Amino acid sequence: MSSGFQWPSKWWQWLLVYPGLAVALIPIVNDYLRSRDGNSQVALWTKNISCIEAPFAGVLNEFNVQTSATICKSGDVLVRFIAPGDKRAYRWVPVELFGLRSVSTFSLIGNANAQAPGARQHEETVCQWARPDGWVIRRVKVEGSCFEEHIWAATGEVRRRQRVDCRAPCR
Repeated sequence: MSSGFQWPSKWWQWLLVYPGLAVALIPIVNDYLRSRDGNSQVALWTKNISCIEAPFAGVLNEFNVQTSATICKSGDVLVRFIAPGDKRAYRWVPVELFGLRSVSTFSLIGNANAQAPGARQHEETVCQWARPDGWVIRRVKVEGSCFEEHIWAATGEVRRRQRVDCRAPCR
């Protein structure tokens, strides 16, 4: 009885075909893992959309990257990065990542902010909303000027940031 599977009979099959097949699968596995992470990030934006209106104030490191975080009542943490050239990104860290099964552990924290002296600018969230197509729009006020940030929720990358009138209605 034959199962149809045969071990390689030639030496070149071992050296070329199978390692080549393994290398060809790397991008497929990488795309799968990224899409799973992207779905998780979108779910966290949706779950915590109302809690992230607290102002961000962060730490500026020696590479001129400002990092700040907001802790939501759910225990999830939103981390913001601002790199040189005003390149911005957001990343959610779910409470489950810390190995805690109950979010009641964080009930005393509330909407605490991870802040430290040395922040470049004070930023206040005016409003924000999620669109069904995967975008999160945040209107922030920085030193009297307002900006709308268009965030691709799956990656947290701010794809567009434009100045808007602070009196303009949200949405």
